[in-house]
Amino acid sequence: MEPLRTSDPARVAEYRLLRRLGAGGMGVVYLARSGAGTLVALKLVLEEYAEDEGFRERFRREVATARRITSPWAVPVVDADPEAAAPWLATEFVPGPSLAEAVTAHGPLAQPGLRVLGARLAEALHAVHTAGLVHRDVKPGNVLLAVDGPRLIDFGIARAPEETTLTATGMVVGTPGYLSPEQARAGEGPSVGAPSDIFSLGCVLAFAATGRPPFGTGAPDALMFRAVHDPANLDGVPQDVAAVLRGCLEKDPRDRPTAGEVRAAFEGDRPVPAPAEGTGGAPDGTPEAEPPAWLPEPVVRLIAERSASVLELPDIDATEVDAAAVPTAGAPTEAAAEAAAPPGRRRLLLLAGAAAVVAAGGGLAAWAVTRDDGPPATTAGGLPVYVLGVHADLTGDRKDIGRAQERGVRLAVEQFNARTDRPFTLSVRAEDDRGDPAEAARAAQRLADDRSVLAVIGPTTDATAAVSLTTYDTALLPVVAVSPGAISLSVQGHKSFFQARPQDSILGFYLRAFLLGTARARTVGLIDDRKADDYAWELCGPLSKLLREARRPSVPKVVSALQTDFAAVLDELTAAGIDSLVFAGYHDRAALLARELHDRRFTGARAAAQGVLDERFLSAAGAAADGWTIVAPATDPSVQPEGRKFAAAHRGRFGTAPHWYAAEAYDAAGLVTSALRSLPAAQRSRARLTEAIRAVTYRGITKNFAFDPATGALRIDGSGVFLWKVSGGVFQYAGPAPYQVPV
Repeated sequence: MEPLRTSDPARVAEYRLLRRLGAGGMGVVYLARSGAGTLVALKLVLEEYAEDEGFRERFRREVATARRITSPWAVPVVDADPEAAAPWLATEFVPGPSLAEAVTAHGPLAQPGLRVLGARLAEALHAVHTAGLVHRDVKPGNVLLAVDGPRLIDFGIARAPEETTLTATGMVVGTPGYLSPEQARAGEGPSVGAPSDIFSLGCVLAFAATGRPPFGTGAPDALMFRAVHDPANLDGVPQDVAAVLRGCLEKDPRDRPTAGEVRAAFEGDRPVPAPAEGTGGAPDGTPEAEPPAWLPEPVVRLIAERSASVLELPDIDATEVDAAAVPTAGAPTEAAAEAAAPPGRRRLLLLAGAAAVVAAGGGLAAWAVTRDDGPPATTAGGLPVYVLGVHADLTGDRKDIGRAQERGVRLAVEQFNARTDRPFTLSVRAEDDRGDPAEAARAAQRLADDRSVLAVIGPTTDATAAVSLTTYDTALLPVVAVSPGAISLSVQGHKSFFQARPQDSILGFYLRAFLLGTARARTVGLIDDRKADDYAWELCGPLSKLLREARRPSVPKVVSALQTDFAAVLDELTAAGIDSLVFAGYHDRAALLARELHDRRFTGARAAAQGVLDERFLSAAGAAADGWTIVAPATDPSVQPEGRKFAAAHRGRFGTAPHWYAAEAYDAAGLVTSALRSLPAAQRSRARLTEAIRAVTYRGITKNFAFDPATGALRIDGSGVFLWKVSGGVFQYAGPAPYQVPV
C-alpha cells in the first residue's frame, strides 16, 4: 500500500479512501472504507477515459460480468457506479498476496496446498462458466491468497464465448505464458470458450507447483508459439497433480476436462470445506486461530502482517477497547470528525480480527510499529548516517562479479564521505548470498530488517534476484540491480525494483546492429540452448524477429539441454548456408561450440551475449575462443575518458583494475546518493527514496540513468551496452555497441 497523493480524492460516494493499492494507465485502485466500516478495493477510472463512450460501455460490462459470478472463491462486487463522472467499482478487500508474489518469495506450494488451490479455483471457474462467461485471463497475479482459500479476481476482459468485441483476428487478449493455444492463435483457430480457462488454470497450477510457468518466460511471441506447439514442462509437479494438469494442458480444447471435473479430480474423497461465514479473508472478519495447512507458514505470516497493517489506517481507532491496550495513531481532521460518532461493532471486529491474525502469524505486531524508518544514527560531527546495502555473490560461482560490485559501491561511498560539503554520511553493509537462491532470500530479509539500510545494490544473478525482490518490495526498500537482465524480474510489478541495465531481450537490437553492420552477415544461424532456458529465449526470440523485419535470412536451431555434441546442429546450419552464428547460452556450452567451430575452420562472425563474458569460457575454449564477439552491459572504464579517474582510484584502493560491473555498481551507488541528496532531511526514508530514484536523471560513467516514473523501467537511449572481442586468449574491450544498423 502507498499513501494517498494530493491529487487523490478524499472520498468516492460513501467510501473514504485510505491508501493506494495500485495504479495503471486508465485508473487507480484504492483501499477504501464504507460508512459501516467495510474495507473494499475500489477501482476508480480516470475521467479522461470515462469521456470515451466505448470505454464506459466496457466498464459497464465489467461491472455486470462481475456481478454474475457467485462463488465463495471469486472476489465479489460490493458496490459500483458505472454512470458516475469517474466510474468506479468496489470489491471485497483481500489483504493477502497474489499467488505470483507468494510463490516468488516463498517457493512452490506443497501437494496438499496444490490440491486445495486447484479444487477451489476450479470451483470459481465453474461458477464463471455456469454464468455463460469465460474469464480469459487466469494467471497467478489474478489469484489472491487468504487463510481460508484463494480468490479469483479481475473480470475486466471476461466475456461470453460468442462475443467477438475483443477477439478480432490478430488481437491477443490475456497474458502470454498463461494463454491457451486458441487465445495465442488470435481468432485463427478454435473459438475461445470455457476450455481456454482450463488450460490457463493448468498453467497457474504448474507455476504454483514448480515456481516457473510451464512454457517458460521470454518474448511474448515465443511464449505463444510454445503454448501452441511445445509440450508443457511439468518436471517437479507431484505425480497425482501432474496427471490432472496433463488433461488441462491438452492442445485440443475438446480433450480438456471441465471445471467441475477438475474440482472432482482434486477433491477425490476429501472435500474441501467452505469458508467460514463472515470471514472471506478480509481484515474485518476474524480468521481462524489455526489457519488451514494449505499455505506455507511464511505466506500465512505475510497475510498476518498485511492484516495487522490495517491497524495503522486513518480512523480505525480502538474506541471500544482500553486506550492503554491499543495505541491510537493520529488521524486527519476529516477522519477525527468521523471518529466522534459512536463506533459500530464492525470496527471492534476489525481490531479483534487483525489481532487474531497477528497471534496466528507469531509475534508480528512489531511490524506495524517498526515498518517506518526510524531516525538515522549520527556522526560525531552531527551528520546523519545512511546505509547502502550490497546484496551479492561474494564467495560462490559468480564471486568475481559480486566482489566487483561490492568494491564499486565501497569506492563510491568512500569518495562521497571524503567531501567536505556532504549533507550526510554513507555506510555500507554487505550480505553474501553465495549465489544460492535460498541464501539470497535470507540475505534479502536481513537487509530488509535493518531499518538503517535505505537502499540496496544487487543482487548478482537473475536467480538470486527472483527470490529477493518481493522481500524488498514488502519492506519498501529500493533495490538497484546492475547485472540481472531477465525480463521476468521487471514484469512482476515490484515498485521498489530498478533494473539499471538494458534487459536481455533488448540485446537483440545490439546483436542485429553488429551482425548487419560490422559483420555484414547475409545468413545468420541462431542456436537456442535449452540449458539456458529463458535467457536463451530472450535473446533468440527478439533477434529472430528483428532479422526477419530486416529481410535477412536466419536459421534458428534449438539444442537439447542434454546434448553435448554440437556436430549435428552445425551440419544442418552449414547446409543452410550460414555465414555467421549467434549462440544464446552460457560460457560452458559456448566453449563446446567454439571448439567444434574451430575444428571446422569456420571463419564467419561468432557472437553471443553477456552469458559468455566469463573467464571460464576462455580457459575451456582455449585458442578456439579467438574471434568471438560478446555484447554485454559491462564496460571497461579504464579505456573511457570519463572512466579513467574511477579506474585509477579503484587500482589505488584495491590494487587491481576494476572487473566487470564494478563501474556499473559505482554508478548505481552514485544514482542512489544523488536521489537521496534531492530529498529534504525529514523525507529521507525508503519510500521517499524509491520515488526520488524514479524521478532523478543521473549521468554515470557507464550510461545515463533515467527511469519511467510510472513503471520504474530504465529508459533505453542506446547507451550502456558494449562490445567485447576475444583476441590472444583474452577479452578485449571494443567500445560501445551500436544500437542502430549504420546506413
